Parts: sequence; structure tokens; C-alpha cells
Amino acid sequence: MAQNQTWTQKFKIPNIETFISDTLNIDVVQDSSLDPSSSSIEVVDSRVLDGSILGIRQTKKYKYIPVDQYLALDQSLSNLFQTQFVHDSLGLSGTLHLSKLILWSDNSSIKQKGLCLSAYTTFYDSLDQPVSDWIWEMRVKREKKEADTLYLGRVVQEFAREQSRVLSEKEFNSEFYPYIFRRQLTAWSEFIYFADGYAINAHFRLDFPADQESKWMRGSPGLFYRRSDIHESIAIGGKDQQWYQRLSRQWITQLSGTYRFGFNNFERGHFQHLDYYNLFYINLSAQASIEYRPVYHKGLYGGMGVYAGYNILPTVIPEGEIGFLVRVGVLLP
Repeated sequence: MAQNQTWTQKFKIPNIETFISDTLNIDVVQDSSLDPSSSSIEVVDSRVLDGSILGIRQTKKYKYIPVDQYLALDQSLSNLFQTQFVHDSLGLSGTLHLSKLILWSDNSSIKQKGLCLSAYTTFYDSLDQPVSDWIWEMRVKREKKEADTLYLGRVVQEFAREQSRVLSEKEFNSEFYPYIFRRQLTAWSEFIYFADGYAINAHFRLDFPADQESKWMRGSPGLFYRRSDIHESIAIGGKDQQWYQRLSRQWITQLSGTYRFGFNNFERGHFQHLDYYNLFYINLSAQASIEYRPVYHKGLYGGMGVYAGYNILPTVIPEGEIGFLVRVGVLLP
């Protein structure tokens, strides 16, 4: 009888909740002598997740089974922030609201590839009057072979430090973000005009708003169509890289560059002979433009600029080309 009980315990079916989920415990190094309740700033965590859960990601259990992994702090997020405020001896009083915190992998931009923390926080004074909000986009460099538990702990700790810093320096933004904080849809096309024809470059992207930034980077593939007097090409851009800078509350500039690979079709009667490799289209290009996109804009926007391209293939058309571009897009928060 005892032997049967032993075999039953050994081959007991695991709890379904345990089987389909996992937990990564994250320790944050802080001074244990600091009392978070003594902070003059109360932190209210209004996220959907539990106060100590930093986020949820997918991982592999037993190396093959995909499961949800809970990223669990060793304390509540509100306590972590309040302890940081006590450590920095903040003289302000009021309430900080943590509305959103999202950890995700941003692979769109080559220079910023890796983990990104996107968050939204607001601060109200002791009379519950709105003072400032912040749209956060943070990237912390990962040390070589650094374990997830240590790295994620450093990321959230850096977030708390930066929030404490902007509060102490009173870097306030009185005009609150007017929409729900989430990824926004941005779709646009560039219409490029050349001496011998035209091109259309279409883009689609989902990302978090960058309206409070003075400079930011993004990346997205583009679908490119080129038509000239003697040929047409269709190609896919290899993650167009875009660098933005805000000139004023109404205007921004954009620099972008990419490489493209596609295929060509030629008009009959213009060539006596074509080599097989001329069927391929390989192009490098850069663009510079200015566009009207006010802070917290919603709806249509547009701009204009110049395009410069270098055609590696086909070899039967000019290598260099310059064009004038007009950009038309739509932004939906």
C-alpha cells in the first residue's frame, strides 16, 4: 500500500496553472533600512497586473513547451519607487500614478535593438491638482552574459531613478498626453518624382508615441515601386531606418536610409541585350525631409524633401538618381 502511494506521488499530474505558467523572480538591490512609507510622495500603481508583477512574457518550459512567464519583483512596484524617493530625499509631496509599464523587444532600429521599457506616469500635487505627465521610452544596455534576473532588476531600478530625477529637477510637462497610452498606428507613403518617372514608397508601423522627445529613432520595412521611361521595379526595403528631430511644436525633420532588393521589368525595344542579373533590383537610398506633425497630433500629416538613390542593379540604368518627395501619412493614437 505504501509503495502504491509512493508511485502515485511520483507520477502525480501537475497543477494546470503551474504547468502552463512560470515565474522569474527578480531581486532589486536597495537599502533595507529605508522605509517606503515615509516617502512624501505616494505611488499609486493602477496597472492591470498585480503590484509585484513587472510583466508577462513567453518562454519555453522543459525546452519545448511555450508558457507564460511572470516577471515578479521581490516587492511591489510602488514600494520600489517610494524607497527610491526616500533615498533621494525628495522634498515634493503629492501622488505619482503608474498607469502603464510595458517591457518589449524592439528590433526595428539597428542602433536601439533590444529590450525597451515603455511607460506612462503622472504626478499630482498634495491638493490633487495635475502637475505633469511623462511618456517613458527607456533602453538599458545589457552586460555580457548578464542573467535576466539581474538585468531586469537594473532596468526597473533605472526607471525609478529617472522618475526621481525628473521630479527633483522639476522637469514638468503641464500638457498631458490626451489619448490612451498604447501603440499607435502610423501609415504613410512617399511619392518621389524623378526626371524620367516616379516612385512610391509605402510604410506601416505600430509603436509607442514619442511626442515628448526632442530626438528619436524608428525602423520599418517599406514597399517600393519605381517607374521610369524604360523600366519598372518593385522591391522591399530592408528595415528603413528613420531619425527624427523636433524643430518646434508643429514641425519635425526626418532623415532616413535603407537598402532594397527586388525585381525589374523592362520596356521592349529599348535594349538589344539584357544579362540575367539585370532582372534583379538592388538599391541604396537616403532621404531628408521636413513635415508638419504637431505634438499629440491625430489624423493626416504631410511633408516634403529630397531623395537620393544609388542603383547597384540593374546596370543598364543610371547608377545615381535624385528626386523630390512628397510624404502623406495618417497617425491614429
